[in-house]
Amino acid sequence: MSSDDPNPIIADDSLLAAAADTATTGSSSPPPPVEIPLSWPSDGKLSLDWIKDFSAALEWSSRNVGPSDLDGVLPVAVLDSLILTASKILHKEPNCVRIEECTSVADSSVVVVGDLHGQLHDLLFLLKDAGFPCDNRFFVFNGDYVDRGAWGLETFLLLLAWKAAP
Repeated sequence: MSSDDPNPIIADDSLLAAAADTATTGSSSPPPPVEIPLSWPSDGKLSLDWIKDFSAALEWSSRNVGPSDLDGVLPVAVLDSLILTASKILHKEPNCVRIEECTSVADSSVVVVGDLHGQLHDLLFLLKDAGFPCDNRFFVFNGDYVDRGAWGLETFLLLLAWKAAP
């Protein structure tokens, strides 16, 4: 493989080795908190555990690998599956959704999120602070998901993962 190859192939171990390399920085990056690269669930259904692993992998990669190495964390096949799964759901839904009081679920709440602007770390903090979406916690995202932040793609993919979760 030449150094000017526009589409280098990353061996599974090269991404991890690059993150742990101390020769140039003098400090070691932490190992990924989950198995890298991520794989799509074998049953094709996203679970809370998968989304937690996905979130952890995105956070780790945003701090330890360059943007051009995202495919070593999130293979194209996983990316395609996520986009297709979420697209099927989004195409069935209206653009405007009315939120009505949920009297059947005790202590229900709605979390309204303003503009994220591609700030993955803000989204991750928000989800940890407010709690993950669930039967009694609904999230409304106001738009401007990705327009100027450094992690627009990762932010959008995490939102798609939550949309595709049961």
